[in-house]
Amino acid sequence: MNDPTSLAVGRREETALPNRTAPEGPLFRVLLDFDGTLVEANVAMALVERFCPDGPAIAREVDLALHEGRMTLRQAWAWEVRLLPAGRQEEMIEFVRRGIRLRAGAHQLLDLLRRSRVPTTVVSGGLDFFIRPVLEREGFSLPILADMIVPSTDGSWKVTHPYGHSTCRLCGICKAKIAAAGTAHLPTVFVGDGSTDRFAAEVATVVFARSRLKDYCGRNMIPHFGFDDLEPVAEKIAQWLSGQEPFPAYRPTGRGSSDCPISSAIARSLPYPV
Repeated sequence: MNDPTSLAVGRREETALPNRTAPEGPLFRVLLDFDGTLVEANVAMALVERFCPDGPAIAREVDLALHEGRMTLRQAWAWEVRLLPAGRQEEMIEFVRRGIRLRAGAHQLLDLLRRSRVPTTVVSGGLDFFIRPVLEREGFSLPILADMIVPSTDGSWKVTHPYGHSTCRLCGICKAKIAAAGTAHLPTVFVGDGSTDRFAAEVATVVFARSRLKDYCGRNMIPHFGFDDLEPVAEKIAQWLSGQEPFPAYRPTGRGSSDCPISSAIARSLPYPV
């Protein structure tokens, strides 16, 4: 387990953010990724493996295609969701409720944020129907921004993207836009691990990163705290809230825009349409 004691060297100029006490309002807001961050599993892949014919092979193929850049997250979801048996949604919810475990330290972190009245939102590239049962099982009720499912005329499901970007078609949910939306008024602390999280990391005030997101931040000189489990994240946030440590230097935005960080030039270079 890593102890995130210092920010990595970044590429942006920073200015100190004054400390604020609780009576003056929140010091920051927190955005939490779900799959691979709050919970250990990738729930979407777990559902495909459990409920789709040839599920394990499909899950491996999709994961490889995503990380080789042959498929966007939206394309992956559209394919997988149509394979999931829509008539077994209650079974899927029960499977998630019984089998999906929080990451070590997640309960500690969520409890701290609730007791401290820190505005906290779950932002996920997954589906809302499998996130809420896990949080409710643990006794938490949080705003959830995620993709949703609606029935198709043929009896299958299709995915909708209520929090997607108006022009970019890479991600189902635009975490960059969400992370940047409140940063001008209240610093954003982002906690994540994977593919849709790298865009939020570009614009969030402070980033906690694990797994692929940690590697991405390191390669791109994005200031971040590395972590494995969530205990050190809770401990670091508790230090900021108590005034034991000052809140880190403030960077208003990553690339100076509240829009998605993917430029048209980058989008045109990708091996799939966006």
